[in-house]
Amino acid sequence: MPICKNCHSRIDKFNKDRCPICGTEKPFEGVSSDTIEITTSLDVEDLDFNPRSKKKLLVLYITLGFFGIPQFYLYNKKLGVLSLILNMLFIGLGGFLLGQFTSIKMYLAFIIVILASLLINSLIGLYLYKKPNLKDGHGEFVI
Repeated sequence: MPICKNCHSRIDKFNKDRCPICGTEKPFEGVSSDTIEITTSLDVEDLDFNPRSKKKLLVLYITLGFFGIPQFYLYNKKLGVLSLILNMLFIGLGGFLLGQFTSIKMYLAFIIVILASLLINSLIGLYLYKKPNLKDGHGEFVI
């Protein structure tokens, strides 16, 4: 919207004869109301744009998913800490219960639960890899 040359209020183009705010006649006279293309004045090389990658996210979920690293990669610190705590509880408690209440030896029970956690985190990573319009913690799209 153009502005009045006297009171500098925004007025619509239909009030080109008189400003409805201050009453100045011909409020646009001498004032440029052209649209400026601001993208031509931006230096794109100075912008620090580092989009997150879905491929890296998938690899992180497969390899380090039970440590919560993929959530830290997506700038979700709270979810990363929560993921770490839940995975450690799942591995610790699941391995202990599986070893106690079955005939499986304790070390094999922990290996089975760690592999199950790896499988679950891999499936979560695959789901997020296939999910369209995934955004990180800053609201930017993950490509």
